[in-house]
Order: sequence, then C-alpha cells, then structure tokens
Amino acid sequence: MIDRTRLATYLQDHYAGSSAGIELFRRAADQQSDAVTRTALTAMSERIENERTVLAKYLAVVDAKPDPVKNAGAWVAEKLGRFKPNGELVRRSPLSDVTELEMLRITVEGKAAGWRVLRSLSAEEKGFDPVELDGLLADAQQQLEELERLRMSAARRVFRTPG
Repeated sequence: MIDRTRLATYLQDHYAGSSAGIELFRRAADQQSDAVTRTALTAMSERIENERTVLAKYLAVVDAKPDPVKNAGAWVAEKLGRFKPNGELVRRSPLSDVTELEMLRITVEGKAAGWRVLRSLSAEEKGFDPVELDGLLADAQQQLEELERLRMSAARRVFRTPG
C-alpha cells in the first residue's frame, strides 16, 4: 500500500521545483545570446508548463494541492540563484550561456527522476497513467539531448578566442 501522505509531499516538492524550473527556463531563454538557443528554450519552457498540469492532476489523485509555501520558497530560491559572481561587474557574462544550460540540464534530470518514481508507482496507484508517464520520460530524454547539444554549442562559442 502506498503512503499517500508521503506521496503528496513528494508531488508538492516536484510541483514547487517545476515552478522554479519554469522561471529558470524563461529567464535563460530571454537572456541567451544565441537566437537558436532562445527559441529552443522558449519552446521547452512551454512544454514544461504543460507538464506542471500533470503534476497538479496527480496531486489531485492523492487528494492534495500544490503547497503555496513551497512554491514561494522555490520562487525565491530561483531568484536568489541569479546573484552569483560571473566574472563581470555590470553586464551578463558570456559564461552564463553555458552555466545556465548546465543548470537547466540538472533541472530536467530532477524532473525525469520524479517521473520515474511515479511510473514505478503506477501499477499500485490507479490514477497514475503509465502511458502518460512513459511519454513524459521520453520527452525529458529528448529535452536532455537537446539541452546537451545547445550547451556544447554555447561552450564552443564562449571558450573560443576571437581571431
């Protein structure tokens, strides 16, 4: 038997994480120096927003709701994460293109880990759709591959010296 109280907490944590992840994707999309990367990240952020509705649906399955305190904490943490030394005093560092893509990869890895847990519980938790979860896992894998391609492209741009 599944402990629905723990599962609700787990889902609330992932929901809050998705809120912070969406903010991170939006900011990275807005600030990337490469137009192709900006477009790809904008499309990914829209897909991730849709995925958050799946988390809300699964929260409802276990008779829970998103936790506003956790959501606010995740939002604040994402905003605080923006304040880090980057080698530049008054403008965005070119390194930010690479490091933000690395953070986005970590975000998607965490999301995929959550989908895998839910998929493993889908045989016992009838409200969890294994086909839907398999699709979400496939999407996460595709996002990871795309982020890696974008990250390596950014690294080549950033670390090459002009001339």
